[in-house]
Amino acid sequence: MTENTPDIAADLLPQSFDTALRVYEYLREEGWQISRSQFYEHIREKKLRQRKGVFTIGAVERYAKRWLKSADTGQKVNEKAERMADEKAALELQRERIRVAREQYDFDVRQGRYVSREDHELAIVGRAVAFMAHLNHSVQAKAADWIDLVGGDQGRLPDLVAAIVEELELRMGDFAADAEIDVILEGNE
Repeated sequence: MTENTPDIAADLLPQSFDTALRVYEYLREEGWQISRSQFYEHIREKKLRQRKGVFTIGAVERYAKRWLKSADTGQKVNEKAERMADEKAALELQRERIRVAREQYDFDVRQGRYVSREDHELAIVGRAVAFMAHLNHSVQAKAADWIDLVGGDQGRLPDLVAAIVEELELRMGDFAADAEIDVILEGNE
């Protein structure tokens, strides 16, 4: 920076530049590699244009990214290549997350934290078969008591229904409790 040019604070960047010299100095301060003669040649070639007598900061930044080399690397900044690299990195990150999730799932399966759908459905069928067997047994075991309860009187039907519902609720409670039940399925031959 020269003595004649005011210091530009990073948080107070100008919105525009009133002279080409100020633009040139700004570009050099920002780390762009360009000679003064090359810069003025670019202005003549309309690579950087003035709008209403000023150079806007946006136009200067676009110009630098498109036409200039970084003083640090000596290479041009290519926005498209950067954008593609960012997209590629995002895809690789997503792919890695999916791989980790898949490995975690496989690990959990090996640890027995998941039950296969077939095993689950077989367990449900087994519980249903056991439940039906309990209900059938209860009806057969309690039928004589229920008949005695109402004494064969049709007028006492509500008492009979209440006794049957009570027994069903008792068996439903047994079915709802966690229990291991061995079910032997025999085919009819």
